[in-house]
Amino acid sequence: MARDPLKVLWRVRDKAVMAASRDLAAAREAEAHHVGLLGEHCATMRREQEAAIGPLVAAFIEWLPHARRQADGLHRAVQTEQARVAGLQRALVVRRTEAEAVSKAISRKEAAAGQVTTRKEQAAMDEAAGRSGALRFA
Repeated sequence: MARDPLKVLWRVRDKAVMAASRDLAAAREAEAHHVGLLGEHCATMRREQEAAIGPLVAAFIEWLPHARRQADGLHRAVQTEQARVAGLQRALVVRRTEAEAVSKAISRKEAAAGQVTTRKEQAAMDEAAGRSGALRFA
């Protein structure tokens, strides 16, 4: 009895489809299992990171207010010093102006004293010339 080739082909394809379906179901089951393992692994990593970061964050939280206070204090100190420097610069300008005024006054006084000395010398010379001239003409 000869077998019908279409029935054989049909059975072979049916068995191949069944095997592929079983393989697909097994692959989906393995995928679901691996997705679960991946989720567990991610959760474990997250917990480990939180545990490792926890002390660092706590230390940072303790340090931050102190650092802010220190930064604010330094900022105020800088502003105070800048105001002090500006005041000293203004005082320096005033003192330089006063020194220039005194220097000019001294120069004028010396020039005036020099003129007085020159006039006295000239007067003395004129007087000496006048006396000697008077003696000559007499």
